[in-house]
Amino acid sequence: MNVKKAQAAMEYLMTYGWAILIIIVVVAALYAMGVFKVGSTVSCSPCFSYFAYVDYASGQGLKIRNGANDINVLSVTGGTITGLPLKAVPGDDITITGIATSGKVPIVVTYNVTTSGLQHTDSATINQ
Repeated sequence: MNVKKAQAAMEYLMTYGWAILIIIVVVAALYAMGVFKVGSTVSCSPCFSYFAYVDYASGQGLKIRNGANDINVLSVTGGTITGLPLKAVPGDDITITGIATSGKVPIVVTYNVTTSGLQHTDSATINQ
């Protein structure tokens, strides 16, 4: 009778052992993918309303993605874009360089929407 109890106990431990092992592997995989990363060293506050924030690396620049319209970027305050005016189609990445490397840096992008010809301004603050 003791053998059956021991076998039942081993089966119980093995079943829950495998379940716990699977949970540990899943949590480790999620952690490796960055799911639990709360914040980053760089954030925008407020973020651009028209452009999507893609990436920022100090000394390399801020990368933003164009929205749904064809635009001509006319000017940038707080950084530089080479080759202004810059034509961008939807989904194009735009790199802003020459951004100050400390503190709160306001970035203002002035652009025209090519279909309407209207001039717009979009701004964000990069917190470093």
